Amino acid sequence: MNRPILLAATIAVIALVGAGSAFAVEATQDDASAPSGATRADVQRAAHDVSRYDEASLLPQPASALPRAQVVAETQEALRLGLIGGNAEAAHPATAAQMEQIHLAGERAVSNPSTHGAE
Repeated sequence: MNRPILLAATIAVIALVGAGSAFAVEATQDDASAPSGATRADVQRAAHDVSRYDEASLLPQPASALPRAQVVAETQEALRLGLIGGNAEAAHPATAAQMEQIHLAGERAVSNPSTHGAE
């Protein structure tokens, strides 16, 4: 009578040990001791590229120092020039002349806030 109980207990222990080792293999599939091909500079460059797009950035992004009226006027000028909004496929980078127009629109708004509303 003790023999079937001992056999069942042995099978149960083997099954539990086997299941535990299967979980351990899943948790350690990546070999952390294997050297990476990337240099420290490569890793830092990749981290910088991610933060450039405000994704997973560890550093807080500074608030804009521009007055609200200037930002609104520059945005409206960019919309008027067709540089933002609308069809994404038709979007193109701004030329130097267009950037100057946007900048001047913002300066006009700051120098004469009554035309674009108060801040």
